[in-house]
Amino acid sequence: MEFLKKRQLSVALFLFLSGGVYSHEACKAQGEFEQSRVKTVIDGDTLHLSDGRKVRLVGINTPELDHQNGQHDAYAVAATKALESLAGDAVLYQPARDSRDRYGRHLYYLFDQNGVSISSQLLSLGLGYRVAIPPNLKYQTCFQYAERQARQAKKGVWDKVPEWQPKGGFTISTFTITSVTRNRGGWWLETERDLVINIPFKLSEYWPAQKVYYLEGKTVEARGWQHFRKSRNPDYKSWYLSVKHPNDLQLLHK
Repeated sequence: MEFLKKRQLSVALFLFLSGGVYSHEACKAQGEFEQSRVKTVIDGDTLHLSDGRKVRLVGINTPELDHQNGQHDAYAVAATKALESLAGDAVLYQPARDSRDRYGRHLYYLFDQNGVSISSQLLSLGLGYRVAIPPNLKYQTCFQYAERQARQAKKGVWDKVPEWQPKGGFTISTFTITSVTRNRGGWWLETERDLVINIPFKLSEYWPAQKVYYLEGKTVEARGWQHFRKSRNPDYKSWYLSVKHPNDLQLLHK
């Protein structure tokens, strides 16, 4: 009976994954890669390899699992099961240019045994959001395409329009830019909400001044990690959204 349940789960997941197939040719591994066995999958964008390395997939952020209280984000469980299926017992990998995050995890581009990007497959299923964090920008074009296909089909996380909420964590929403200023902290794009978008100064090379100033008065879709702003200045917005690359701040033509 237990075997039958597992078999039914495997078939259901296979059908779910098959329903999201598109042409992955643009997301095949480019260049040299290595292979490692998988020990365990933690969530939709994190796994551990058999030698103990903790790996964070590059180019994607999946809904959060609540390991303590079980209050998972929508599609967090589906993303985790999809990664388990796509990774299988072993993965191919390429280290990103910036190969560690602030938690010490290895930042890798992961591929299945056919050399197809696992991030792109998760994106095409609507089980995560594409993110661009310099200098780890390889495969961004195909990640954008994969996400676009899922969004147009309203799959997964795209079954509803993202709405801004005043809470920490990953955010994607639309904003109207009311003013643009620049100082040692980078670009500051004030919005009509209780939020300001920050573009870090160290990433200025990706953001031509003329194009940033042009955003004033425009409506944009921004994505990134949102933080509460610890300031006693009443003129400051309560929240700031850190955006690293122009791919994550799109001008909307309305």
